[in-house]
Amino acid sequence: MLVAAAENKESGMPVPLKCRWKRQVGDVSVDIPGVSSNMYQISADDIGTHICVEASPADDDDELIGHVTGEIGPFELDPQTRRSLDNSLGRGYTFPVQLARAADDVQASPTAAQDHSVLVNEHRVSVSLSGAEVAADYNELYPKVIMHTLDTLKFQLVLSETRCFDLVVQSRASRDLLALMIRYFQATRQVTTSAVVASLLPPQAPLQQGETGGGSLDACIVLERLVSEVNKNMLTKEVSERVLRNTKSEKRELQEQLMESIGGCTDVIVGLQDQFHEGASGQGPAPDPAELAAQVRGIEAQNKALGDALAQEHKRREDLRTSRLAAEEAKPQLHERREERDMLRARLSQLASRSSTAQQQDMADQSHALELKRLRQDVEKLHNHKEQLRKMLQDKEREKQELQDNFFYVKGQLEKWQLRVAQDADGEGAVKELERHHQTVNNAMDERTRFSMRLESCLRDQEKDKVYHEQQIDRLMQANARLMEEKDRATREVQRVSTMYSDVASQLQREAAGQGGQTDTFAADPADQADASAPADPEEVARIRQLLSEKDEAIRAKEGENESLRTRIRKLAVE
Repeated sequence: MLVAAAENKESGMPVPLKCRWKRQVGDVSVDIPGVSSNMYQISADDIGTHICVEASPADDDDELIGHVTGEIGPFELDPQTRRSLDNSLGRGYTFPVQLARAADDVQASPTAAQDHSVLVNEHRVSVSLSGAEVAADYNELYPKVIMHTLDTLKFQLVLSETRCFDLVVQSRASRDLLALMIRYFQATRQVTTSAVVASLLPPQAPLQQGETGGGSLDACIVLERLVSEVNKNMLTKEVSERVLRNTKSEKRELQEQLMESIGGCTDVIVGLQDQFHEGASGQGPAPDPAELAAQVRGIEAQNKALGDALAQEHKRREDLRTSRLAAEEAKPQLHERREERDMLRARLSQLASRSSTAQQQDMADQSHALELKRLRQDVEKLHNHKEQLRKMLQDKEREKQELQDNFFYVKGQLEKWQLRVAQDADGEGAVKELERHHQTVNNAMDERTRFSMRLESCLRDQEKDKVYHEQQIDRLMQANARLMEEKDRATREVQRVSTMYSDVASQLQREAAGQGGQTDTFAADPADQADASAPADPEEVARIRQLLSEKDEAIRAKEGENESLRTRIRKLAVE
């Protein structure tokens, strides 16, 4: 809603204005008919235009003169309306409407307010009225929507030269959405998509992101603007013809009243002239001037008395009118008071009848308790139903959001495809695209061959490493077997040497016992018994001891080597 307001600097009071609203399209300004107040309701006709207002003081008696102009715009669709328009353009939409009733049509038929519908899709516009359907295809002139400038719900849908409907929608947004859809489909029929794309995106010019949607929308807006201007001119013509008819009828009535007034005055003048002639030609004596003056004074007194009486009658009439208005205003209150009195009387009689006996009171209490219980159950059911409806609404909102996301994705893909088709209109882009795809396939094949060769070389290297490790494991197993055999031989040699040592020791003990020496002389080290007489050869004993120490060293070395081989085998097995 646009509001033009002014304020007096000296008094600070608002100044009443009479405004002239215009719609500016480029350098062309067109008057908006039927709007002369300081408020203007924006509609779908104002999309992409500037609104200009020329305001001047409404009262000529004031000292304020001149006029002031203002401008605002251009106006665009809000995001919610744009989303609704995109969704409706994709699948069409059915608008519930009603037939508009004329202001003077008081006794309208019941079917005039019956609900009807208008279906708008990309092929045609159809109006369903009482089971019958009237459809119209898109052409250069029809169908068209003429907005009502003073009512935000009324509009005129013209399907052809002979089919015109005055309709009322449920909301202003529905009326704007219906007008935008019809004008969009009509523009797409007159201006093809290829022509718009060719004019907006020539093949030789580099494409820039974000040019397609705004350019096509601007072209549609310009076309809709021109159609709306034609509709406004037609509406202005109809309003002018209606005003001319009203002016002619008023002129005819005024002429009739003027002729009646002239006839009445003529009759009065003729009567006065007749009376004058009769008085002048009469045979009676000449009247006395004093009597005539007295008669004139008496007539003036009577006129004054009649004027006072008439003023009193007017005053009493005003008092009666005021009292009648007060009575009219008090009638609803009186009616309410009477209804309240009747209700209280009925309640009193009901209470009197209920309080007749205690049994009736108990029955009433029980019925009230049952009614209260039933009402509580109904409230719980309604609450549960409300929760279910809320959940269903949330699910529907999610489904709607998913559908909108899918629609926007498909729309984006379609726009990309259209841009690609427009870019490849001459065929060179398709050839280049095909060559690029062939090059990509060749590169992928080369990459596949290279990876296959690398895989084969890696497999061969792994096979060689496997054979090498298997051979090394075999060698290690053989070496381990040899070491185990040597260990067994060394163990048998140690056992043999130990047996020989025990035999030599027992022999020495027997010989010492036979010579009468001590029985435990051999318990000590023979090297410590240097002064003892021993038949054994010391060199033989030293040789045996040295041999034992060498065998022990060899056994320890073999065990260490065996342990290192086991460690290496475990590492190889892990690898």
